[in-house]
Amino acid sequence: MSRTFNFARRPFHDDRPVFLATGLLFFFGAVLMVANLRVFTEYRREVADTRADIAALEDRQTRAARKADAAKAAVSAYTLSALAEESRGLALLVAERRFSWTTLLARLERTLPSDVGLAHLQPRFDKDGEVLLDMQLYARKREAVVQTIAALARDPAFGEVDLKSETTADPGMPDPFQFSLSSQYEPLPLSRAGAPTSRGERP
Repeated sequence: MSRTFNFARRPFHDDRPVFLATGLLFFFGAVLMVANLRVFTEYRREVADTRADIAALEDRQTRAARKADAAKAAVSAYTLSALAEESRGLALLVAERRFSWTTLLARLERTLPSDVGLAHLQPRFDKDGEVLLDMQLYARKREAVVQTIAALARDPAFGEVDLKSETTADPGMPDPFQFSLSSQYEPLPLSRAGAPTSRGERP
């Protein structure tokens, strides 16, 4: 049934309050929707800023953890290196303290040819505890060099014998020929059969 509006007769139907109330409700609804949109936009922006801050903090934490790990590794490597160096130093000191000059001189007396004399002897200790010998020797003839190297090579206590230099003294000197040798030395104990003897008793 259609409704007709006839304002010329009674009773009058005034729907303006309804329209006004409806318009006001739409207006307030639109205002609330705009306010909600603003709140939502502000929330999204704050959340994005918070996420960016969190990501930056996590990145800083990761870099700090990496630096800390690198520092720990460096300190650990330095500690190990220092301990290794100290251990090598102690091993070197022990090798020097345990070194027997008597055994070395007795072995050289037994090993060197009878016509070869020892002018200078200097042991050196490397970081692994091995002993290196620098020897300055003298003789009356050049053939003594080959004999000396061969004699040292036959002795298991000497290894890697190397001729460093040869020099000839001035005429008239009692020992006109000098030469330098280097050799590795392992302080093996002298056997009873290999006990040092005098030069005159050497076979």
